[in-house]
Amino acid sequence: MTKGPLSGYRVLDLTQFEAGTACTETLAWMGAEVIKVERPGRGELGRYSEQEPGVDTYGFLVLNMNKKSVTCNAKTPEGLELLKGILKESDVIVENMGPGSMDRLGLSYEECKKVNPMVIYASLKGFAPDSPYANYPAFDPVATHMGGMVAVTGLPEQPIKAGVSVADSGTGMMLAMCIIAALLQREREGFGQRIDVAMQDFITGLARACWEPYYKSGKAPRRVGNGMPLEDVAPSNTYPCKPFGVNDYVHIYCSRAPGSSHWANLCKAIGREDLLEDPDMATPHSRFLHMEKCDGAIREFCAQHTKFEAMEIIAGADVPAGAILDMDDITNDPINLKRGMIVEVEHPQRGKVKLPGFAPKMSGIHIEYESSPALGEHNQEVYGGLLGLSEEQMEELKAKRVI
Repeated sequence: MTKGPLSGYRVLDLTQFEAGTACTETLAWMGAEVIKVERPGRGELGRYSEQEPGVDTYGFLVLNMNKKSVTCNAKTPEGLELLKGILKESDVIVENMGPGSMDRLGLSYEECKKVNPMVIYASLKGFAPDSPYANYPAFDPVATHMGGMVAVTGLPEQPIKAGVSVADSGTGMMLAMCIIAALLQREREGFGQRIDVAMQDFITGLARACWEPYYKSGKAPRRVGNGMPLEDVAPSNTYPCKPFGVNDYVHIYCSRAPGSSHWANLCKAIGREDLLEDPDMATPHSRFLHMEKCDGAIREFCAQHTKFEAMEIIAGADVPAGAILDMDDITNDPINLKRGMIVEVEHPQRGKVKLPGFAPKMSGIHIEYESSPALGEHNQEVYGGLLGLSEEQMEELKAKRVI
């Protein structure tokens, strides 16, 4: 078993917060040597919080496993030369800094290509370089609002953003896929390249299915809450279960596909076979028109069961159903720990922490999860080992607060 398919590749990581760090963590999990560059004494912007200064945030832990950390003040001439030294020995540079930041640092694609003509230069921004919004600052909610996601999410009278960072982590993983493709192309055709991925564009790509109802109706798709946005069908809703806590719900959906047995299976599972003879319940659309009757029967059944019981009964009858699982449910499910979706790492400040691992499973890859690095933990290894700086040189750079 190899260390990973990207073993032997080196990545210069100039990322912060979530989007870029999700990309480089994915590359690290796949075996790449990822050297994360942070500000001396303060780290990247997501490492510490005002509430706990000097203690790594859980957000930093979850996004920076299996990386190395060096400190460098890139705004100094000496710091810039250090980064160019690492760049020369790297295969990839990844950045998600604010618009124009890399140019101001002297690390534009053109400058980096002078140092390393074969480099893969990967840039993640809120908006594409040729977008009229290219210079606007952007975080995850801005991208999901402007990419089309929020327009179809929420209640008819109230748009609601997603509760997870779809634009941030999703775009980061898309960028990781593009980097791997670029490395393959470099091996076959012998050139480096620039990659630009915008969060707004990624979200628009995720929204592809919304074009079907758009062209069918000639209008932008409506927000349908927990319903199915592709078509007016039922049942497609989230139903409360006992003991009726904040996340005690199960989602149930019956396919709109012709000939589907979902509705018949559901009626049998909840003990309401009489609904099979009801003309109001004859088709997905008629059930939508009489949604209160349809949902009322399902709601009555779910109210007698926990979300796990309802899911087991209904999904066991070959009907799509899923309980709402919150972070506590997912973290403390021993099955998730056993199968590696939740992993346990030892952090010097936080102790043992359970965190999400790498979702795909590949038969030829086994990931050994390592905790996120301490600030500047790998200065000696990278500056001394990779770049060949002496102890005296490193002490001088520390005194100047370059590293």
